[in-house]
Amino acid sequence: MQARTSAGSPLGLADPAAARLVRLSRAMGWVTTVGIVLIVALVGAAFVVPSWARNLLLAKLGDIGNRLPLDAGNQALAAIIIAVPIAVMLWGLLNVRALFGEFARGQVFTATAATHLQRFGIAVLAQGALGPITATALALALSLGNPPGQRMLVLTLSSNDYVSVIVGGVLIAVATVMREATRLADENASFV
Repeated sequence: MQARTSAGSPLGLADPAAARLVRLSRAMGWVTTVGIVLIVALVGAAFVVPSWARNLLLAKLGDIGNRLPLDAGNQALAAIIIAVPIAVMLWGLLNVRALFGEFARGQVFTATAATHLQRFGIAVLAQGALGPITATALALALSLGNPPGQRMLVLTLSSNDYVSVIVGGVLIAVATVMREATRLADENASFV
């Protein structure tokens, strides 16, 4: 069984390395799907169960999360703020799931695969920027009802945020190289 790249060159799926890629991609497609479902379920539950919401605040803000009021209104406000990075993460995971689907079908060096990889890279890079912004927005929004002098401004930056920006940039660059390689291969195929 053979699949063709967009340039028309065969990708031998009988080749053991290609067969391993197909198996890995199918498995990772399932892992990604399960992850998407769990993220939606657990984050949704975190804003229904107050102790889980508090744990989420502690994870984002550290000890300051203990000092922020978490009534029903603030819980809803926190859910809205957290929804932004979660939506970006889910968009990225949907794209990486589609990328694994392409790989599982033997479509490795295609413009579509490059687009999915680039979008995943954008989502990863955005997570690095959204981490500090989300923490700041949570602290400001949840302490807004506090009396003057007790409102909080939190600025956080972790090594995870930095690594997300770097990894996202690498993925975007690899997708760009992949797209250019596909274009060149298509161009060369048209000369033959």
